[in-house]
Order: sequence, then C-alpha cells, then structure tokens
Amino acid sequence: MSQTKRICLALLGIALLLGYLAVRGKSWGISQSMGNAMGCRWKLTCRGVNLNDSDIPNEVSDLLEHWEQVMSTWRKDSDLSRYNRGEPASPDLQRVLALAEAMRVATDGAFDERMLEQVNRVGFAPKGKGVDLSAIGKGFAADRVAEHLRARGINDFLFQIAGETIAGDKAWDVGIEAPDPTTRTVTKTIRLQNRALATSGNYRQFEKTERGIVSHIIDPRTGESVIRPFSAVTVIANDCATADAWATALFVRGVQIAPPSIEFHWQEPPPHVDSR
Repeated sequence: MSQTKRICLALLGIALLLGYLAVRGKSWGISQSMGNAMGCRWKLTCRGVNLNDSDIPNEVSDLLEHWEQVMSTWRKDSDLSRYNRGEPASPDLQRVLALAEAMRVATDGAFDERMLEQVNRVGFAPKGKGVDLSAIGKGFAADRVAEHLRARGINDFLFQIAGETIAGDKAWDVGIEAPDPTTRTVTKTIRLQNRALATSGNYRQFEKTERGIVSHIIDPRTGESVIRPFSAVTVIANDCATADAWATALFVRGVQIAPPSIEFHWQEPPPHVDSR
C-alpha cells in the first residue's frame, strides 16, 4: 500500500471518528420535551439522553394523564369526583388521600384537602363538596414522573409542571418568578439537586375585590380566601408533594410554622405592582 493511500485511509478514519463523536455528543447533550396536563404546561429537561429519539415523552404524558384521571375535580368521571359523590376510593386515589391527610396533620391544618366547596365558593373549583387535591396533586404527579424516569435509567433530569419542580442526581438552576401578575420575571435562582420545590401564590389565579386580592388559596380556619397583597412562597423539600403542601400551608399561615426539614423563600410584590 502506498504512503499516499495510507494517509488517505487514516484521514478517512479520523473523519469517521469525528463524525461519530459529533453525533454521540449531540445525542448526549441537553434535550427537552413539553406537553399539557392538569390544566397547565409541563417540561422535561434531561442530560445524557436524546428525548427526541425515545418513548420517554409519551410515557410521561401517559403517566400524567393517568394521575389527572385519578385526582381531577373537573372531570366528572375521575376517581376523585366519583369518591366525592360517595363511591369507594380507587387504590391509586387512596394513596393520594392518605398522603394528603398526613400533610394536613403535619401542617396542623394549614393545608387541608377537604376544601372543595370553599374553593368553589370563591370561583376556582367546580361545584361540589368534599376533597380537592389541587394543592398537592401536581407535586404528587411530579414525584411519580421522577420515579418513572429513574426506573428507566434516567437520573439527570429536571421535571416541571406549573409551579412544581423536581430534580435528579445532578444540579440544575431553577428560576423563581416575582409575584407579578403582569409579567413572568425571574428574580431568584435556586440550585436544585435531588430535591423538589413548589411555589404557592395569589398572583396567577385571583380576583380583585373590595376586600382585597381573592385567590384559590383557602384558609381552613375561616373557609375563606387568604386576603393579602400579591405574594408567593417557594418551598424546597425532599419530594414535590411535600413541597407542594407546605407551600400552601405557609402561604395560609405564615413562614413561622415551617419545620426545620424544609427550606422556604417568601417574595413580596415588586414596587410597581398594584395589589389593591
């Protein structure tokens, strides 16, 4: 074999190797998938897997659909709606109800899942009486997604649905919005790793009244909406359902009731925001 031919073959080999590494590097970068569930948007971001070439996005969508069918108050045929009409709870619903009741006890009633009638009265839930899991449901669903990802061998991920976020084994920077209903401005960044966060606030679902800002967040002691200027509290915990429930509890009762096991960040409205 001539020297020229050897050089050509060597260059071809290098080109093929570089091409392989380029494709491999691309597929092992950061990829995202998004969808709709539970009345809001969800987003999955992963390192080390190409979501475009996998079944993971469809699996996540199917999983969220399952839990929405279990916990929705808006679907008349959901497990929860049937339970609120007096039918037995399904095994999946029993699991969520048990967790919700445990959180009600842990928060000394600041979080209370038995507020469907009261939330309806202020205009943020369908007509009915009984259990409303909206203050823990998205966090619970996020935990189930994280479990599924880990079972599929995906450990470096960030999953977000509305104000609920859960991170895998490596660190991710998560932006926290200001409690400003007129925009979506990130004012704080939190490094999240193997933990979850949830934000509760009155600046997205609200109505301005003579009494003040009325929102979907109910104080169980009064059965009425918590009245305060636009504000928000973000809670970081080991799982998203716990963060979700405690975020509601702290918004209702104040950060002084927070246990040592959670981290919280309270935000007041920016100066330009009219909370009257």
